[in-house]
Amino acid sequence: MMRPLAPAGSVPGRRGRPGAAGAIRLAALSAAMLAAGSGAGPAVAAPGHPGPAPAGSAATAAAGTDRAGRAGTVVQLPTGERVRVRRSAGRTRVSRLPGDHSPLSVVTAGGHVYAVPPEARPYLGGALDLSLFDVAALASRGHPAAALASRGRPAAALAVSLRFTGTRRAVPGVQVESATRGELRSPAAFGAALRAAIRRDPAGARAAGTPVPGLRRMALGTATATTVRPHFPMHTLTVRLTPPAGQTVLGMAVLVTDADDSRAYSRYLPIGTDDYAKISVPAGHYLMVGNAVTADASGGFGAEYLPIAADYAVTGDDQTVTLDANRATATAGFTTPDDSTLVSVGMDVAVTDGVHEAPPGIAYSYAAEDQVLVQPTARPVHGVLELDAYEHRTGAAGDDYHLTAEWLHGVPADLHRAPGRGEFATVLDTVPGDGSAGGVSYGRGPVYPDLRGAMEIDPPVTATRHVDHLYGPADVRWVASVYRTVDAATGTGDGMDSTPERYRAGHRYRVGWFAPALGSGFAAGTPFPHPYAVACRTAGQLSLSLAGELDADPDHAGWVSAGDRTGYERVTVTADGTPVADVADSDGLTAAVPAAAHRYRIEQTLHRSALGFRTAGTVHTVYTVASAADAGAPLPAGWTCDAAGADPTVLPLLALTAPLPVSADGTVPAGPVRFVVTVRHLPGVTAVPATGVTAATSIAGGGYRPAPVTALGHGRYRVTLPAAGSGTVVSVRLTATDAAGSTLTRTITDAYRVGR
Repeated sequence: MMRPLAPAGSVPGRRGRPGAAGAIRLAALSAAMLAAGSGAGPAVAAPGHPGPAPAGSAATAAAGTDRAGRAGTVVQLPTGERVRVRRSAGRTRVSRLPGDHSPLSVVTAGGHVYAVPPEARPYLGGALDLSLFDVAALASRGHPAAALASRGRPAAALAVSLRFTGTRRAVPGVQVESATRGELRSPAAFGAALRAAIRRDPAGARAAGTPVPGLRRMALGTATATTVRPHFPMHTLTVRLTPPAGQTVLGMAVLVTDADDSRAYSRYLPIGTDDYAKISVPAGHYLMVGNAVTADASGGFGAEYLPIAADYAVTGDDQTVTLDANRATATAGFTTPDDSTLVSVGMDVAVTDGVHEAPPGIAYSYAAEDQVLVQPTARPVHGVLELDAYEHRTGAAGDDYHLTAEWLHGVPADLHRAPGRGEFATVLDTVPGDGSAGGVSYGRGPVYPDLRGAMEIDPPVTATRHVDHLYGPADVRWVASVYRTVDAATGTGDGMDSTPERYRAGHRYRVGWFAPALGSGFAAGTPFPHPYAVACRTAGQLSLSLAGELDADPDHAGWVSAGDRTGYERVTVTADGTPVADVADSDGLTAAVPAAAHRYRIEQTLHRSALGFRTAGTVHTVYTVASAADAGAPLPAGWTCDAAGADPTVLPLLALTAPLPVSADGTVPAGPVRFVVTVRHLPGVTAVPATGVTAATSIAGGGYRPAPVTALGHGRYRVTLPAAGSGTVVSVRLTATDAAGSTLTRTITDAYRVGR
């Protein structure tokens, strides 16, 4: 089973700011972090309603929220690339789609996360505004477009602001409506125009500063410069970046961070053709990471050079700091004990004050070990410089190698590792096909205690068994995602994530996924990457985040991807019978509720058979719980709740796991079916004793009949389902109760078929 990530606190091996509490926690896992699948965002019932809403009122309307479901949102960049954006507890993660190994840089700076492809580099700071690549802004503006983009269709038009020199010009892929605004209708055409311009004249692209003569500026929507009035003196600083000698430079930038307090200043600064830029910064010590991107002989991506300046002190005006890309000479790489083929490489560089959450950083994804070079750097006196590298390699037998290493005390000149066989852990994943005609995709990646890490999902394969070999330092844990494609043409399927697990070198592990398919409900594990309450409330709002997929492992949770289909899921909430929310095809909601005590009924129905799944055709889950604003356990420290208002509490809901012995083809052997049900409460809940479990079966569509249950103690119950005839389809109903009167009933239609 997966174990939750350790809570925030002091992290061994990390140097925090003297006298400061808490750990560094990155806002975004690196660019390769992926949870495959797609889905709509949680729905929001109308805020501010004083009590339960009548049926059909505005309280049942769907809208977007901070967290776009467990599956995330597929966003199309203005240059045509598609990435997945996931929001969890206010944190943004960006990832490429399965099988996509194209170069990408993900920059976290100034509270924003940008996904920047190489073809945009010559024009950043020139005609292209950085706002065009702000993934959170793109996701919020284009959620319906994202759903279309995930299925390979053109995304909806994206509003852009424009500025021209002289008369307005035609811009590829953009419908120019006036001299100041337009709509990006074809990101693919726009991206192709950028790449073509670079191929024609790689060196001239940066010198021109624009892919279209006369286009001076293109930004997202009505993006304008923001006037900031800091509460401390500012000083003019000139930042120079010396380009790598003998290389064709596509673009350059510098990530500038206040190492004393990263909240005071953090900016990703494009560097123009004169190789410098001027900025105003507060006095203090700074960490800077340069970013010089070069072209290969054909005008494509060549390499990235990362010069570093540490402990630079700003004490007054008119200072100049110089970073030299020629000093970036170290490359990261791994050698496996058996023959393997490199699939992709990644590197994260984080610069921070060592105290505050969501520090700045840059995550790189690339295809060859020599495509990112970093400057060897001593451990900074001020702030923290962290570097980690990871590789995905494929063995001759089709198994995968995932390797990672970290450097926390500066950047050494040698970043190569060659682990032996005994330094790997081996994990065997098993996945029932359940109608997955489009194949199964696997991914597993490292996560460090401060949430740096990466994951990449492979393209779909027909295998339902997969082997990973894992190498990393003692403090690393591993998260995994598995996605099954039922119909590649429509995009239907399902996916499941794990919480982080520590695997010991020299040991072998087995992990079963979707076995059995217990359908939907609230996950029993701690949400990752940042803990948030999946069911919580304040005096005026209730927030629920359900999973569309659960299996026998309490630390697995997932989603369904419906493609074009609608009407496959419904979630309703009532308070003493009065409707509170009614949401279709969404795994979450926020609804207005009264502060007074009521008994709530939360009902989720998921029609899996409508999406092409062969087992667990319909899953119906009902939770009942008493709740009031002044009752319930307070939100654990470091957790978040999406319900608006002060003093949030966690709903004391039940959770259960039931490992039915269902084989990969959805059958069980003839005879009685025995398994052990474990009853627990959601994370963060002040648990009360479970008082019982009941079980019932429906054979071949008949009425439900009770099945024997034996209490084993400590929330565990042995269930014995009666034998049924060969080939018979059996449905299962399980009900759990606790001493506080809360209940959980889950009915799984067509849970399994009896084998012959």
